[in-house]
Amino acid sequence: MSMQFILKAALPAVMVSSLLVLPGCGGEQQPQDDVVRKTSGSPNKQGLWRMIEEFDGETFYSTVLVRGTGNSVTMNDCSRAFEVDSMTLSGNQYSGYNHDLAPLQVLNNDTMRWAYTNQSRQFEKMDTNPQFNMGEFRVSSPLLPDVVASNLVCVQFSETDQGEVLVLTTQVLGHPLLVTITADGGLSEGSYGVEPYGNQDAMVIFSGSHWANTTLTGYDEISDGTLTITSRGNVWIEGEVQGVLRNGTTPISVTFNVETPRN
Repeated sequence: MSMQFILKAALPAVMVSSLLVLPGCGGEQQPQDDVVRKTSGSPNKQGLWRMIEEFDGETFYSTVLVRGTGNSVTMNDCSRAFEVDSMTLSGNQYSGYNHDLAPLQVLNNDTMRWAYTNQSRQFEKMDTNPQFNMGEFRVSSPLLPDVVASNLVCVQFSETDQGEVLVLTTQVLGHPLLVTITADGGLSEGSYGVEPYGNQDAMVIFSGSHWANTTLTGYDEISDGTLTITSRGNVWIEGEVQGVLRNGTTPISVTFNVETPRN
């Protein structure tokens, strides 16, 4: 799997349950049609973009937001836990992207391209609305604060010959929360055993600074549980996870209905 999914483990602390509901932005409706979103003829570069990276035989999909309609814009990157780049357009190139390892080439208002050493990234605009509105997910436990994420959800996805990885990402009071779901052989409809040592078909990992602030650990994983994919469409995936964390005593569940950035 990609380096984006290499994480370190630690044991969580028990917290008193509460509910954190993440509000939507501007009351926008989430798209529900199971079709690939893609724009054409946009008047400017502002919007929600998919990012497609090819690296060492793996195809990795993520999303970014571009905000601003002039030569100076910001890019909010889901794959870097909402890190924001300030970018300046000169001719057909943006400077300021990804620590300026290479310029971001603008082909038109709906297509961009970036290349550095053995990495290449293609950007395709999904929507002119600059909002991470890719579905919803909920993380619930009687011993941890619940998180309900809606209209502030970005999704990452990767596929290899070995399987597929789905990363659900949101922010809680400005702090990222990531739920990484890995399935050997792919996320097809059905049920899969979950544990962290490769003896079952699936793994589920919780990480991000919200998780660290809440549990006082860098990351944790489900030690025993079940992943059920109830619906797998062209781009939308719906399912749930039930299990316990690595301490063996903290029950946790995840429900999700999200749009992948696949094209």
